Amino acid sequence: MDARERFWRTMRFQPVDQLPDWADWLGPWDRWREQGLELPAGYDEGTVDMRAWSLERFNFEGMYSAFWGVPRVPVNVGVYPSYERIVYEEAENYTVYRGANGSTVKQFRDEKSKLHSTQWLDYPIKTRADWEEMRDEHLDPNAPGRYPDPATWEALKAQWAQDDTPISIDGGSFYGYIRDWVGAENLSLMLYDDPELVRDMMDYLADFFIQVLAKAVAEVRIDFAMFWEDMCYNAGPLLSPAMFRELMLPNYQKVTRFLEANGVELSWVDCDGNIEALVPLWIEGGVRGFYPMEVASGMDAAKLRQQYGQEIVMWGNVDKRALTAGPAAIDAEIARLAPLVPLGGFIPLVDHGVPDDVPYQHYLYYLQERRRITGW
Repeated sequence: MDARERFWRTMRFQPVDQLPDWADWLGPWDRWREQGLELPAGYDEGTVDMRAWSLERFNFEGMYSAFWGVPRVPVNVGVYPSYERIVYEEAENYTVYRGANGSTVKQFRDEKSKLHSTQWLDYPIKTRADWEEMRDEHLDPNAPGRYPDPATWEALKAQWAQDDTPISIDGGSFYGYIRDWVGAENLSLMLYDDPELVRDMMDYLADFFIQVLAKAVAEVRIDFAMFWEDMCYNAGPLLSPAMFRELMLPNYQKVTRFLEANGVELSWVDCDGNIEALVPLWIEGGVRGFYPMEVASGMDAAKLRQQYGQEIVMWGNVDKRALTAGPAAIDAEIARLAPLVPLGGFIPLVDHGVPDDVPYQHYLYYLQERRRITGW
């Protein structure tokens, strides 16, 4: 049974020899090197693709997330061309700069961490005129550069045609993108003060995603699309379910129906926080897959399986804090999730990036125990 068949049998709740063995989002490489992990030559010079290297090092089948992963169709469904990067302040432990999407941030540095804390300071969209400028200058679906150059694209298609692993593509983002362009607090006010502007942005994005993705879905066998939102915190969503239904649901339906009509059977959403209030709306919008199922925000895959049965599929829900705590906590997490494995439609993975305070030996122990219940 190859990796693609294994994935689809799992997602269709059919018997399977082993669950898909996917990579967690890894990153504490410097600390793990101090604890015994041998890193590849070129790591210190930044010349190594550590995601690709980690697949080989830990014998993973693939790595999947919105906007990055292996294998994934590299189509740019975001701001392009990027805003020019402008550095406003450079200090010992932080940098203030305008990034690729036009927002100004203060990004803190920790030399031993690949996960950086970021403070958002300013945003490119404050008025309708700002939106129209971004739309016209940075959100043209036909802009050259949204796809790889023709030679690379043809080579990738040939490679994918021989690939036996699931292939993903970015589906886009509605709230998440706009939040990054407007700001979470500003967007909350805009939803009250100027909901028609928010509606215009979301409506435009739906048509934009379809136009950008049309070439890919016509030419590549794609297994699933991944949307990204990060629109929830531990107490629930930042946008009410009523506003989701009014503003986001029709656009999700438009994009997922387009994808399904072009052979992309499954859509996932990557959203941190507690997503319970939005799950039925995403289902109605054509999204059946949910990740990362953050335990610290109260997400419980077993509870959702009981509630929604085979309407949904999930991956994640391994509490990252257990990996820091050690073997006893890891054993408890594995025991909690083990009954879900034979039910299908679920892949246990760490519920976000593996934190920097996770010792290397703890990660190896977790991986051993995860593979024990998933058949590896």
